[in-house]
Amino acid sequence: MIGEPVGKPLIDYLNERSDVKFTGIKVLNDTVASLFAGLTDSSYDAYIGLIVGTGTNMATFIPAEKITKLPPSCQAKGLIPVNLESGNFNPPFLTTVDDTVDACSDSRGNQRFEKAVSGMYLGEILKSVFPLDEFEEKFDAQKLTTIMNYPDIHKEKYVEVAHWIYNRSAQLVAASLAGLIRLLVSYNKETKRICLVAEGSLFWSRNRKDKDYNILVMEKLRELLDEFGLGDVEVHIDKMDNANLVGTAIAALSHGS
Repeated sequence: MIGEPVGKPLIDYLNERSDVKFTGIKVLNDTVASLFAGLTDSSYDAYIGLIVGTGTNMATFIPAEKITKLPPSCQAKGLIPVNLESGNFNPPFLTTVDDTVDACSDSRGNQRFEKAVSGMYLGEILKSVFPLDEFEEKFDAQKLTTIMNYPDIHKEKYVEVAHWIYNRSAQLVAASLAGLIRLLVSYNKETKRICLVAEGSLFWSRNRKDKDYNILVMEKLRELLDEFGLGDVEVHIDKMDNANLVGTAIAALSHGS
């Protein structure tokens, strides 16, 4: 798609096979679609879309005047949905193991947060901890959770490290959410109720021997918010069926109006 109008192949495909003629198409980031899905309930003060699956990302609404990269000619007002591309954050305290995973990736130096958090890389972290051991070439978060959920058939050292990697991922996601919530409250001191629409196979994964991923995230988030003096901020997590589809429909309808 480099150098090509995004969506044009889809319009061409539809027009070749339909009596209805399509003249335009709107392209929406999946995390922004999750963000929009939260708007089905208008009782919240702020909204966050979160993806923690193969990759990770966040989106939220930011006041236009706070977005310094917008040119004056834009004349934007009110709240603007922003895809934060948070997978490209570069968190402190990464380890030499994380450096190894990054060095072996095809995007060296980029997406450092994603490489420490998301399902695509958690298995690679485990493999990098035990460089002399043999693992399957495709070793993702699903394989990692299998080690945790069935400890009797795996080496104890693998089980312990798998739990550590899983827990650290959840804690980093909680930290990123806490940072974003601090920002939102700094924009509007009246922000007390926040809707978090969370999607992704890792976020909703199960841990048979300990707390599930989403519980780990929310417990750490609560702890961090209390530490930041934001104990009165409530974060309501919403697991919604077809959130991407719902959010995309809301975005399309709002654009049309």
